Amino acid sequence: MKTKIGLVLAITLVFCACKKDTYNTKPSLTFKTVNATSFANGSSIVFSLEFTDKQGDLQDSIWVQKITRTKTCTNFSDRTKIPSFNVTPNLKGIFEIGYSVGTNLNVSYPILPGCPGNKNDTCYFKFWARDLAKNVSDTVVSPDIIIFK
Repeated sequence: MKTKIGLVLAITLVFCACKKDTYNTKPSLTFKTVNATSFANGSSIVFSLEFTDKQGDLQDSIWVQKITRTKTCTNFSDRTKIPSFNVTPNLKGIFEIGYSVGTNLNVSYPILPGCPGNKNDTCYFKFWARDLAKNVSDTVVSPDIIIFK
């Protein structure tokens, strides 16, 4: 699934005066929230992921992978360029990643591919990011999500 941006990425940067030893060269992601765990046609799924990065250069890409648990439903992967911002050491912030379900009522989010065969889809999402120095974060995983037919 490719769009110009691929998915909407809202970055909230929080500049902290934290100890340098609490941040690593390898970016860190932490799954924070998803706005619900079941979604009907016309709704939006919005994930919040907290990140930290010692060099503050977390501006390469973020990957999203949907993995279905439902037979005949499809998986998908997406890679998106993280928007540029001023590099700040010991950077902490939030990525908000969203998709529209079924129809694109919220024009800000790309449409999540539906399940062939008109089935409910039980799935989960994986996320990871890479900084400009090519350091890759650990992968974080969402809880199970149900997408209704």
